[in-house]
Amino acid sequence: NPLFGILVYCLFTFLGFLTVYVHNPNNNPDHYINLQQSTLKDSSSLLVADVVEQLKPGLYQDRYIIKLRMLDDINTEGSVLLNISRSQVLPKLKIGQRLALYGEMEGIKGNLNPYQFDYSSYMKTLGVYKQLTISPDQFEILPTSEISLFYYVGKLRNKITSSLKKQDFTPDELAVIQALLLGQRQELSSEIQQNYAAAGVIHILAVSGLHVGIILIMLHWLLSFLDTIKYGKTLKTILILFCLWGFALVAGLSPSVVRAVSMFSFVAVGMQLNKRTSILNTLFASLLILLLINPSYIFQVGFQLSYTAVFAIVVFQPPIFRLADPKNRILAYFWKIASVTLAAQVGVLPLSLYYFHQFPGLFLVSNIFILPLIGVILAIGIFLIFLLLIGTNPTGISQVYGWMISNLNEFVAFVASKEAFVIKDISFSLTLCISFCILLIFLSFLLKKPDFKNLALVLSGPLIIQSGFIHEKHKSSEDEFVVFHRTRSTDIGIKKKNVFTYQSSNNKNKPFFITDYEIGKDIKSDQTSGLKNVYTFAEKEILLIDSLGIYNISGLNPKLILLTNSPKINLERLLRELKPEQIIADGSNYKSMIKRWRETALNKKIPFHATAEKGAFILKDEQ
Repeated sequence: NPLFGILVYCLFTFLGFLTVYVHNPNNNPDHYINLQQSTLKDSSSLLVADVVEQLKPGLYQDRYIIKLRMLDDINTEGSVLLNISRSQVLPKLKIGQRLALYGEMEGIKGNLNPYQFDYSSYMKTLGVYKQLTISPDQFEILPTSEISLFYYVGKLRNKITSSLKKQDFTPDELAVIQALLLGQRQELSSEIQQNYAAAGVIHILAVSGLHVGIILIMLHWLLSFLDTIKYGKTLKTILILFCLWGFALVAGLSPSVVRAVSMFSFVAVGMQLNKRTSILNTLFASLLILLLINPSYIFQVGFQLSYTAVFAIVVFQPPIFRLADPKNRILAYFWKIASVTLAAQVGVLPLSLYYFHQFPGLFLVSNIFILPLIGVILAIGIFLIFLLLIGTNPTGISQVYGWMISNLNEFVAFVASKEAFVIKDISFSLTLCISFCILLIFLSFLLKKPDFKNLALVLSGPLIIQSGFIHEKHKSSEDEFVVFHRTRSTDIGIKKKNVFTYQSSNNKNKPFFITDYEIGKDIKSDQTSGLKNVYTFAEKEILLIDSLGIYNISGLNPKLILLTNSPKINLERLLRELKPEQIIADGSNYKSMIKRWRETALNKKIPFHATAEKGAFILKDEQ
């Protein structure tokens, strides 16, 4: 009945709009971003908040996500990023603790250079819109009688962590154990993360469907004795769901583990009802429920990769497995692992190239060797944690477990060391990512129902991809003059056709933001040793004024002025004499001088662009 389909479509559209509206903080009068500055006492405020998550620490600060309760005696809500200067005296904060803090909330800076990672947008997907940076003497831990579930979960996790630290594990072993079993990746070193990413097994360090599926199988086997008693199946289902969601809480309720537990909760209920459960229906039911709970999940990278991987495994693994179908049981077992890995890699490939710009060529080798062992590693790890919680000291098991994790790390490092098989710096835009995803969806239609209509859709996929390539080629052909932002440095990039020239006052190493720009534009730079004083681009002369403050050049009529290295000049006189169209100040200038220049330019009604505030200055050639 078409009417039924239309009504269902309208219902889900309405649910989508309603969910987004409810979760939009702009529609919540109690959210802190809606408090007017006039309502508050001054720029600095007294806050009362609860610690809800510990993030990976920075070089000089410990970082947390806190949930506000009060702001200057006004009841409020919303999450804030808390940065605390590291102190050797004060211990790290614990989940569930309530704090009184004094400081000024400020916006989280986004990407100041093109194609850089936008940390501000990332935090917004987590519901965090402001940050608070304080020293240890600007907060106090408050006693409270309102103990939340997160407090007890955090306390249990801290107890497990402290017990693990008492065992004879090396720092790298302990970091991997915490990531595997508790979903805590704060202690992972950059080297470990890079090795696992280069080997194509970074997914085992994020508690997700792999871990939850293994735990479900273990629980199903351990509680099988309940099937023989009255109401045993119902009790078994309740216990399995309780254990799965308990594990999700201990793992920090990350999007990947929430997705996995939601999906396998449906699977667990279906198993006990002795009914065949459609994995795709289960997958999309959990997707619907999670997006109704928090629609911003859909913008989180881990969430996207998790659902894409599971979808690809369900759709593409069976036909891949049938390509060989070995009769030997051992070969069939390893081929099944390989087919699952290949299917997952096919599904996540567009997203991986878009977000990470690299492809691990040895991912298949890594997964064939590691995946069969993950079940054993998880089982022994969970058993070890159980023994630690009941007060025993399983030294022998800890030594064996440490040896297993150490060998795992060494194998991953060995695979990652084969750099020739890791393809890096792949330029892959959002347009191309969407085009390839459309092709995979069309291919799934054809595999489900091989008819002429679906075959035509698949054959149209390459045309869509080719259109994406043409669009990106046309887009990247634009010429640009870019003043990048870097503290205490002047960095200029000039792109003309397929030639990119990078010039800098700091020639020690090429910064990461230049590499990001090259990847985004799919171009390589020809770096020069120094800066020029005068540039001509898009029929405009650009005068660079450095610390010498020289700008009286005969016959020069610059349209743009670039101020670098805090030149001691009278900007008002300069504006009167040169009459430029715009003033640019990069990151090499003092903040006090930028503030004074901005006021002068504002009084003279001349546009002023400070890269520290507005990001990189980009001048395009319109021709």
